[in-house]
Amino acid sequence: MRRILCTIQQGSLTSSQFRAAERALGEAYRQSLGSTDRTVVVWCEIPKGQSYTENRPSTMSWVLAETDDGLDATRRENAMRAMSRSWNAITGAGPNDLMLALVDSALFSRYLELNRARIRPTARPMFLLRTLTHLVTSRLTRGHLVIAANQHGS
Repeated sequence: MRRILCTIQQGSLTSSQFRAAERALGEAYRQSLGSTDRTVVVWCEIPKGQSYTENRPSTMSWVLAETDDGLDATRRENAMRAMSRSWNAITGAGPNDLMLALVDSALFSRYLELNRARIRPTARPMFLLRTLTHLVTSRLTRGHLVIAANQHGS
């Protein structure tokens, strides 16, 4: 299983765009890399007014996808191009509205580990419980996995 984290502006995608983007990213990933790995997309929504690009409210999305350690640059670039084309076709994003990175699995895991480490040790169990609850609830109610950019008490 390969993980794909998508950080977007809240309200920027419709329900059908979420589903289409998940399918398209996974398909582009598998086809361009010749992979049989299943992909799981987790969305993080940034509340309106909490991100800026070029001194104005941002329309930027960030896609971080896990890949094999040591993937050569040509295959990595081809996969990023395919995923970017798919993303832009579904979301209508412009050329400056997407930052996409294919990250080695070891670095991807380290990124997640460091992200967890920023949470106070005493708050981690509750943070994890709230995050998992939010993921399950969003899957049941919205059809996709969403985490909140802002969690109180962490």
